[in-house]
Amino acid sequence: MNCFLNTVFALLLLSLCGQHATAQSIQKPASEWQEEQLKLLLDKAFHYIENDSDSATIFINQASEFSKKNRLKLGEVKVLEAEGNYYGLVKNDYNKATECFHKGVTLCEKHQLNYTKNLYHSLGVLFHVTDNYEKAKSYYLKAVPLERKEKDTLLLVRSLINLGSICSTNGDYRKAEQYFLESLSYPSNFEARRTTFANLGNMKIREKKFTEALLYLNRVVQIDPKTQLGGDAIEYSFLLDAKTAARDFTGLDTILPRANELYRECPDLRDKSILLKSIGNSYQSMGNFKKAAELKDEYLTIYDSLKSKQRDEVVYEMETKYQTQKKEEEIVKQQKEKNRLRLFFIISCFTIALLCFLVYQFFTQKNKLNKQKQLLEIAVDEKNILLKETHHRVKNSFQIVSSLLYLQSENMKDKEAALAVKEAQNRVKSMVLIHQKLYSKDQLIGIETKEYIEDLVNDIIENQTGTIPNLTTHIDVESTVFSIDSITPLGLIINELITNCIKHAFPVGVKNPKIALEFKKQGDNYLLKVNDNGIGFSNEINENSFGIKLIRALAKKLKGKIALENNGGTHFAMEIVKFEQMS
Repeated sequence: MNCFLNTVFALLLLSLCGQHATAQSIQKPASEWQEEQLKLLLDKAFHYIENDSDSATIFINQASEFSKKNRLKLGEVKVLEAEGNYYGLVKNDYNKATECFHKGVTLCEKHQLNYTKNLYHSLGVLFHVTDNYEKAKSYYLKAVPLERKEKDTLLLVRSLINLGSICSTNGDYRKAEQYFLESLSYPSNFEARRTTFANLGNMKIREKKFTEALLYLNRVVQIDPKTQLGGDAIEYSFLLDAKTAARDFTGLDTILPRANELYRECPDLRDKSILLKSIGNSYQSMGNFKKAAELKDEYLTIYDSLKSKQRDEVVYEMETKYQTQKKEEEIVKQQKEKNRLRLFFIISCFTIALLCFLVYQFFTQKNKLNKQKQLLEIAVDEKNILLKETHHRVKNSFQIVSSLLYLQSENMKDKEAALAVKEAQNRVKSMVLIHQKLYSKDQLIGIETKEYIEDLVNDIIENQTGTIPNLTTHIDVESTVFSIDSITPLGLIINELITNCIKHAFPVGVKNPKIALEFKKQGDNYLLKVNDNGIGFSNEINENSFGIKLIRALAKKLKGKIALENNGGTHFAMEIVKFEQMS
């Protein structure tokens, strides 16, 4: 937890300890019992906020209900402050945190509660931790005069420390030192003084006055006699940076182990990255380059994570929105009643006219869309009829080609030529079957794979298996719809594979011949398997055969990955990567 966030926690402790006044509040002062009950609830909420736990919302809600029930306006403001700290520290929702703090400011102004300084301080801290220094400084400067006036020394010290930190960051070291030294002039606790020494040391590092820096930073490792706590991650990073720059390695044998322990315990990514960088630089200065390199890699990982959580623009947008809203409210309050009524009347008339116009436009547009819908439906019906007729004509054309090939094969005396023509006829039939199904079904843009493949295989076997007695087939196809561009090459590949099984797999003497085809989805792709229990192939596959060339060309169109094995028959497998699946 860095020194800036410690300021938030200290502020929240102030809220919970009840160190607030209600000088000119219009409500009756709360009884001691009510104050104790509210403080108890807010103490519990703070405990869970400090431990980054969402359980804080339980006690924040209980405190809110208690304040509203007992009409404790200051209690409602403190609840908003606790809620803002919850969103800022636990949820990192800086937009919501800013909104809560501004609601608290509005309540203070409305009921004249002397608590505005605390909320200004919280807003300063919120912008401070998001590196919006100008906004943070403006809120601290609003808080400081109120803190002096109400003699809130503890909060004043922390505002001065944070103002010094901003001036130091911006390079105004003279002004920063004035703020830091002024904070030391007021009585404060051990933790606040240690924070001041840490900031003074860091400023001297920026000024490259490392010996002076060590005079301040050596105090950060001192143990608070009340809390028994030493410095935090950021304070140790300042000390290590000063020692590294001054080449002063005395005491590092105890400082580095504590720094590593703080790094492991630190939940904040920003603080972890700063401390880790300082530890790595110390190891490098001592000559331990291996350790320094390891820490550098770890630092880069944390730095990347930290950059992804930038949120300055969100906070700034919320602040702008609040300021604009506040100005608009002031303008509205200054208007006279007569002007407000007149404006309301004008707006009402305009709204009614606008509503009438929008209703008219709505019904006009609705009628227009209905007419367009009817025309589109007619056009779609006409296109479907034309597409259906096209598939019918294509099917008839393919059928004529198939018949011509059949007649040609019947008149051929050369058996090999007749067989080749017969195979061409089967290929044409596979395409005929596609257009026949498209024509006979309402589905005009795709083919149902299960029905098509089963009909195709059965048709091939019926036309070619007169010489293979007792042939059995097993077809297992997953039902889906493929486009014509995908089903056509698939059908031709299946035709070639089944035809090859019938031609070559089962010579005379093979008992119980069987062909199995499986087509199923596997992951994001589809897998086609065609197996037989025939004699297999004895030699290498003839890559020059027309059937093999055709299969590989068609598989390439589908981006298919082919595998062919000879194991108790021929086993063909093809994983289809490119396909167009219709809904």
